[in-house]
Amino acid sequence: MRSDVYEILETISQTKVRKVLATIVNVEGSAYKKGGSMMLIDENGEQTGLLSGGCLEEDLHARSKDLIEAQASTIVTYDLSAEDDLSWGQGIGCNGKITVLIETISSQLSTHLKKVKDYIVNGQTVTCVKRMTPEGFVTGFLFFTAASEYFGQWSGDIPNINELTLNKLSFSERGIFFKQTIPARPRLFIYGAGTDARPLANLASLSGYQVIVADWRAGLCHKDNFPFSKTYVVTPGEFVSTFTFSDVDSIVVMTHHFQKDVELIRLLIKTRIRYIGILGSKDRARRLFNGLNPPGWVHFPVGLDIGAEGPHEIAISIMAELIQLTKKRRDASVLV
Repeated sequence: MRSDVYEILETISQTKVRKVLATIVNVEGSAYKKGGSMMLIDENGEQTGLLSGGCLEEDLHARSKDLIEAQASTIVTYDLSAEDDLSWGQGIGCNGKITVLIETISSQLSTHLKKVKDYIVNGQTVTCVKRMTPEGFVTGFLFFTAASEYFGQWSGDIPNINELTLNKLSFSERGIFFKQTIPARPRLFIYGAGTDARPLANLASLSGYQVIVADWRAGLCHKDNFPFSKTYVVTPGEFVSTFTFSDVDSIVVMTHHFQKDVELIRLLIKTRIRYIGILGSKDRARRLFNGLNPPGWVHFPVGLDIGAEGPHEIAISIMAELIQLTKKRRDASVLV
């Protein structure tokens, strides 16, 4: 889950101070973060996200001040493989070279990044392509939607993004290019707003999910219980008709009410949702389906089997299962 990306885009859309965006555009060997990882630094020194275990950030902060004043961009390569006492990455387990693009966020780029945020919040992945000089001066950027529409600042021929390597610099006669994907922000729906839903909602929010909590009991759905989530007071039928679910969405059913669960699950299995987790035992879940064979994307008992006890440990097991499934899905898409 790339929670840093969502936090960075949210910060860009909310604050007006000058900022630089640092993006890993090439990795040789091992590194703390992969290509495409981003970090935001503003003129006051406030940082959102990180690119290393702490060995690069001080230098990036120092460089950002001059770049903000000059409204410029540059490329810096950090060699983490050297073993002398002054080397980058000493003692944190990195053993490679990381190339970082550091660019000032212009008013035009800021406007386009706000648009990117709207797309990913609405369930659409965006592909970004940047063109730059060998010194790291960005000469153009484009954002491509899943519908092959694009927006940004560009002169000359539009590149064929399928010819560019993902998360790694591509070199051609037309310049140096970098392509990255900004994945649609997944949503986690929690139906059932009892006490045991609170740690799950908070942990999912910290992990980069948009969290929506729903329940038919108005007394449970308020900000004091779920400060980082949107809450809805709806019946199972109203809940399913209120939202359009996509294949990046997940739901955990934890009402502790058998008839409500039956009603909700029968409606949900007709949607495009990618994951349904049901709290409770296997026997209870089978009774919910009344003899029907549940599809493979229905998981019960919910969460990885780590021997979890209590609401907090169960929340960890659920998030571990969601992260595992997301990782497997991304790996499979890369192999296709």
